Formats: sequence, structure tokens, C-alpha cells
Amino acid sequence: MPEHNNGRDSKAAGLRLILVRHGQTDSNRNRWLQGQSDGQLNEEGRLQVQELGEALKDMPIDRIYSSDLVRARDTALAVARYHDVPMVVSEQLREWNVGVLDGQPAEVFWNLLDNDRSRLATFQPEGGETMVQVRQRAAGFLEQVTRQHPGETVVLCSHGDFLRMVLSAALNLDIEAASHYHFDNASYSILEWDGKNWYVAALNQVSPSRQKREDQTNGETK
Repeated sequence: MPEHNNGRDSKAAGLRLILVRHGQTDSNRNRWLQGQSDGQLNEEGRLQVQELGEALKDMPIDRIYSSDLVRARDTALAVARYHDVPMVVSEQLREWNVGVLDGQPAEVFWNLLDNDRSRLATFQPEGGETMVQVRQRAAGFLEQVTRQHPGETVVLCSHGDFLRMVLSAALNLDIEAASHYHFDNASYSILEWDGKNWYVAALNQVSPSRQKREDQTNGETK
């Protein structure tokens, strides 16, 4: 896995960051851009986050951070249910602001880019922000976590593009490369910080109960 060395203080060694993407919404199911609109978890999403909370209940957790958008906040609450720890909700952790494209089919966005990922970093929808700006927000969060939570386990409940930019900043990946990473709804990934480098310890994991449920469903539809 890639790693990034930025020479930070080794006092933060042992920090673990659990990246959680929110559960499914109707926009996710229909492949509509959701951006910073406040879509709620659908029935499947509520089941997904319940299963996620149960999967993480025995994992030591010291702090939970969440986007203030309801789909992420409700996901964070499903995790927090099993952990008596502080939860911080912040606009900084919101999804990419896609402006006028919010609610549009995903293919509309890719058609605007001519399916050229190299344009992703600087593309700015009307009324929205660039992915460079999202990466700056993500990098600021990483700096805060390494400074404030040395040796702790921190959960971040956020959104697909924001989590990709966390990976971009942590692993020193360009935005195009980071855009190829995928996070399922209500999945978790783990980054570990040794004081100098971030490492990927797990990527795009789902709960065992959900995996079993989906395997059974897929078997029935074959």
C-alpha cells in the first residue's frame, strides 16, 4: 500500500483512523449526485449502519467525528451507540459541494468531464467547489487528528469523495489516482499513523452480517 512521510512528531505514533462512509440513501441507489444536500438514509441504509455499529462495537474507540449532514450523522450515531465517547459534528467533513449538479445523474457529471479524470481536480460546478478545495479540508482534518489524538483510535463518518481526499492527503496521492478508490455505503477502512507515515491497514470492509446477507441475496438472484 502507498505511504506518506511528512516528518510529523512521533508522539502521535499508534494513532488509528477508521474511515466510515455513510449508509445508503435513495440518491446512492439511483446513482444521483448528492453533494451537500441533506439526503436521509433509506431502509437499506438504516439496516447497513445497524450492522456496521454491531461490527465495530468491540473495537476500542476514543473519539468520533462526523459530517453534519444527516446521512453521515445517523451513521455515526449507529457506531456511537456502543461507545461512550465524545462525538464531534462538523461542516468541515461534508461531501464535495457539487453546486447546481446536486441531484443530477452521475453520468451528467462524467459527460461534462468527457470521462477525463485528469480534469477532476480543478473542475468547479457552478455554485460548488473544486476537488482541490475538498482535499484541503481533508488535509486540515488529518493535521487536527494527528495533533489532538496521539495514540488514540478515531472514527470519521463522512462521504465518498471526502474520504477519497483523506486518502489523497494521507498517502500523498494525486486527486486523479485517489478518485479510483471505492468506498461502499456503510463500509469502514483503517489508516494507521506511526509518527511519520500513514499506512492502509484495511480498505472498504463491510460487516460480516451484511456480507452474509448480501451473499444470500446474490445467490438467490443467480
